[in-house]
Amino acid sequence: MKVWKPPAENLPNVIDRLKEGITFPLFFQLLSTTEYIDKLTEMVVTLFVPVEDTLDLIAPEELEEIKSALKDKDKAKKIIENHLIDEAISLREMLDIKELTTLSGRKIKVDVSCNIREDFEFSIENACFVKAEIENKEIETANLVCYNGFIHTIKGIIL
Repeated sequence: MKVWKPPAENLPNVIDRLKEGITFPLFFQLLSTTEYIDKLTEMVVTLFVPVEDTLDLIAPEELEEIKSALKDKDKAKKIIENHLIDEAISLREMLDIKELTTLSGRKIKVDVSCNIREDFEFSIENACFVKAEIENKEIETANLVCYNGFIHTIKGIIL
């Protein structure tokens, strides 16, 4: 496992970044019911966070599962752990990874590809169009750098 060195001392930690409102509100509520609300201020992690409009992207039964987890700490913890990796992993590093193991022990599929677009009239330093998915959920925003790791927002939730 590599050692994470924050690129700057004044970066917010994962929890402070989430408080900025980048996530699906029910996900933050789930997080608040677990011990991770405190642990994620220091623990080095990669967190896959459902986007704000996740409600529009999930099935009604998934929403019910999330709501029931709000009343059950063990269920909430498992859902949160399905989104946590215990090291800082950037999108670039995911190019060479096919699978990650979450804190819950679940193996999640990683599909990141970089395609050079030939229809561009110019390119900068081999720029590419990146397609990235975790468990068949598109990564919307990658590499939100925090003092203690990375946040990647995903379109959906890993139950």
